[in-house]
Amino acid sequence: MKQLATYICITMACLPASGQTLVDSLKNKLANHSSADTIRVSLLLDMADALVWNSPQEALTYVNQATQLTDELGWQRGKAYALRQEGLIYYEQSDPVRAMDRFHEALKVAEPMQDRSFEASLYNNIANIYSDLKHYDKALDHYNRLLTVSKELHDTAQTVIASVNIASVYIEQQQLSLGIANLTEALPLARAIGNQRFEMAIENNLGRALAKQGDDELALEHFNTCLHLAGQLGSDGIKANVLNSIGEILINRRQYAEAESRSKEALALAEKVGALEWQANAWQTLSKIHERQNRPSEALHAYKQFITIRDSALNDEKKTEIARNEMQFALEKQEALAASEMGRQRAITYAIIGIALVALGALMAGWRFYKHKRDSDERKKIAEFEALVADTEMKALRAQMNPHFIFNALNAIGNSIADKDFTTAGDYLNRFAKLIRQILENSEHKEIPLATDLAVLEGYIQLEAMRLCGKFTYAVDIAGDIDPENTLVPPLILQPLIENSIWHGILPKKDTGHIGIRVQKDGDSLCYIVEDNGVGRAPVNGQTNTSKRSMGIALTKARIAIAGTHQNKSSAILFDDLPNGLAVTVKLPLSLQF
Repeated sequence: MKQLATYICITMACLPASGQTLVDSLKNKLANHSSADTIRVSLLLDMADALVWNSPQEALTYVNQATQLTDELGWQRGKAYALRQEGLIYYEQSDPVRAMDRFHEALKVAEPMQDRSFEASLYNNIANIYSDLKHYDKALDHYNRLLTVSKELHDTAQTVIASVNIASVYIEQQQLSLGIANLTEALPLARAIGNQRFEMAIENNLGRALAKQGDDELALEHFNTCLHLAGQLGSDGIKANVLNSIGEILINRRQYAEAESRSKEALALAEKVGALEWQANAWQTLSKIHERQNRPSEALHAYKQFITIRDSALNDEKKTEIARNEMQFALEKQEALAASEMGRQRAITYAIIGIALVALGALMAGWRFYKHKRDSDERKKIAEFEALVADTEMKALRAQMNPHFIFNALNAIGNSIADKDFTTAGDYLNRFAKLIRQILENSEHKEIPLATDLAVLEGYIQLEAMRLCGKFTYAVDIAGDIDPENTLVPPLILQPLIENSIWHGILPKKDTGHIGIRVQKDGDSLCYIVEDNGVGRAPVNGQTNTSKRSMGIALTKARIAIAGTHQNKSSAILFDDLPNGLAVTVKLPLSLQF
């Protein structure tokens, strides 16, 4: 859920440890220095820097005061520093769009200063945003610029920052040995300058990288050092994260009692700082521990807590993902505007030269301007379509992870445990966990093999059949001319249709129902046909069943339309009323892996 590496931003002066004592000291200095001068600007920015980690909103008020004062004084250097600090606050508040805007504005204001160290710090913070967007090549380019300047200036603090962030990118790219090497090189430098925040970040990253590499013993040493530093600095969030990581290593060592103690401590700290993701991680670890200890009721309780909090954390992650997409769009828009402006200036130049020399030059400039505008419009359309695809994929995942289905499944497991039918509960839990894992894995891909998709779909149907005690049967038939392993399809596109068949077609029936799924070719198209012998769309008690059946149809139609647009081929969804039930035909472009 969280990325492995921890990035470091550059603020006023290499991220000094900022406890309550420092804040109180700065408040006293501000109270004693009321003059509207550059010294007060520096104090305001120092205060914002001290508050950025624990009270970002309060830090922003101090930055705004500093910005207003620099405008009154006409102090460009102070304004550049204020813009950088404001960008950092927005970054910590998960607002990367505004953060990137402030960093670029700071670069523009600082250009006349010719301060290479300051510019390098901005390159670092811009690189952090590129890292979040997974633009690793751009991130490494900016981090290496920082490293080069830092070494030339003999700036140890910024050298540490550059090395740690380069290592973080390598770890994100699964180049663990390179990441560990950079972190190992940076650790003594951080200790030499006495910066415990740097040291804490390095120890945490080393522990995670080594644990992922399988070196649990050395990972524990670094985690314990990080835990000690977090205690000194009052970083409860980092402590919660590290304690849970230690708990996972202890599970592998079968030290369940100590692992449980660590995880419960991590949970308490995560609840204290309101970190949903770390709460979910702690509950998941506790569920594993109770399962290994053959404590099914407690394992189920912990797993339910994990699912509930994980869903909330996933919503936050989706919001972050949306913010990333918005930022990606904003960056592309900025680049397009910059390119458009450059093109416009070139067009004007060509027009002047053409008018002065020959009419042909003017014609060429006009053509270039038109072509650039046309390309810009085309890029905008592509960006809007990609945003629609991302939104539809998000809604599709939400539909597949239907809270009602999860709630019903967990209740069924709980009922089996209450009835002391632990065999059924264990079987249901295993099937449910496997299905959730497969859905999450498949949601990362636009297309998956037909065989994989049908296996997940059957897992869903079997769970519903178990819970409804044989209320329906089902059958899947694949035409002989289709290779399920080589045929690619969008993941779980039939799930909303199957769900509608079960809930709105078969459940209202008094007797047992049946669902038939056929997969066949139709020219260069792949056809799914879903038939049920339920109540259909005929009126029931004076009301039609159409509105109920349409709950997942809109999303399915959107996904089918996108699949057709991607390949420039036809796609459709058709409904046919049967004497008893309903038949739905989904037509997709035939896509082969090889």
